[in-house]
Amino acid sequence: MLFGVVQEMPGISEAEYRMVEQHLGPDRPPGLIAHVAGPVDGGWRIINIWQDEQAFRRFQSERLMRAAGLAAQNESFDASKAAAFSSMTVTGAEMPF
Repeated sequence: MLFGVVQEMPGISEAEYRMVEQHLGPDRPPGLIAHVAGPVDGGWRIINIWQDEQAFRRFQSERLMRAAGLAAQNESFDASKAAAFSSMTVTGAEMPF
């Protein structure tokens, strides 16, 4: 079943988002179907659709936590702002790409 993750990050700037993104590397994580990110009032929002929850959890433990930790070593990055996120399931047929 498809799995969606919405990350709401109050106070995060594009520069802080890019710091994490740069540490994730250029290759697409296995199981990622769609990635949307952009500014919202007072912060940043990321929406990802995964093949299933297991694919997201694998990415989270193997890559995302490491990338956020590396970005946090930069003094202009406030890791406490990026801690909150909520997830939801996405049902329906896979998106045609």
